[in-house]
Amino acid sequence: MILDINLDEKKIRAKVIKKYLNSCGKNKCVCFTCGNAGKALKEVGLNVVTVGDKELLKPGKWFSYAEIANSFNRFDATSGHLPIPLMLEIAMGLKKKLGKLNIEEVYEVPTGSGETIICLAMAYPYIKFKPIRYENYAPTRYELYAPLNSLVEALFGEDNIKNKEEKI
Repeated sequence: MILDINLDEKKIRAKVIKKYLNSCGKNKCVCFTCGNAGKALKEVGLNVVTVGDKELLKPGKWFSYAEIANSFNRFDATSGHLPIPLMLEIAMGLKKKLGKLNIEEVYEVPTGSGETIICLAMAYPYIKFKPIRYENYAPTRYELYAPLNSLVEALFGEDNIKNKEEKI
């Protein structure tokens, strides 16, 4: 069964990030995005610098976590770059949204940075999830240097993280 929760996850994460930033007296962040994460952050009222192929600022190369920190004086809200405590809050928001899942089911999750499927695994540690990647679809494209790749591989297996197919 395909569990396409990506857009809901982006809305939940935007609220979590806004709550966190506002608790620190801040409202600014930067987000390297294919569009969904940046859009959700803007919709909750954050002052966001978005960087991506469809954004005003376009990256000419892959930016590491450190390069983003050194280039922008803002919180890094890029998918796959969030601290674990914020991911746990997102996980609890996903659990509230989805409710009970069937322990006998294997849920295929469209996966890009790995953040959504890792948050799902945090929310539902006894449920089986399988990452699905569509090579020609930006939100699920495998990016070699994405920080969560090794964690996705450790949790779900090497075969799953390299599962690249055309978007149906």
